[in-house]
Amino acid sequence: MKEFFDAFGKRLVKAVRNDFKKLSKNIGDERIYAVCLVTDSNAMTLFLAINTYEKVETKYQKYLQGKSVQLKDEILYKTVKWIPAEWEYDDSDLEQSEIELVSDYLAEKREAIEESNFMQFEEKLYETMTETLLTLQDERWFCSKHDDITVFISISDDDRAEMVENYSAGLLNSENIKNKFVSRWN
Repeated sequence: MKEFFDAFGKRLVKAVRNDFKKLSKNIGDERIYAVCLVTDSNAMTLFLAINTYEKVETKYQKYLQGKSVQLKDEILYKTVKWIPAEWEYDDSDLEQSEIELVSDYLAEKREAIEESNFMQFEEKLYETMTETLLTLQDERWFCSKHDDITVFISISDDDRAEMVENYSAGLLNSENIKNKFVSRWN
């Protein structure tokens, strides 16, 4: 398993770097506030999600106009702002996403893992995702200062998502950003 994750980690760093660069062209002059690498609860897929202040406002206003949502405005705003599935930009926007190829590589390996080894596989995946983002944070790939944006990993449709998000945010961000992020639902 170690050999797989060593190779996977190298491929993932390169894929996130390249997909982020391509997505940045779509984002243009918008101001990024968060970058997240997301997997699913079966640890079989990955995607890179990015959101900007401009898009969170646009989406929030769109939801308010539709009035189909019965949540309090503050809760709705926080949901649109902090749940990666609600974000505007992700690697599926790209014609040729390198993360999709790395995700296929992950799924192939995951299918071969026995259920008795799943927890170890899952932990190593989260660790590799976090190390990938940390490498890119240290290179200042996403922004010039650690206090500019929030970087974290997540699990889609999983009760453990907030715990994983908070833990990774503590590893990937300045103390100031981490403290704001972990209190985002308060």
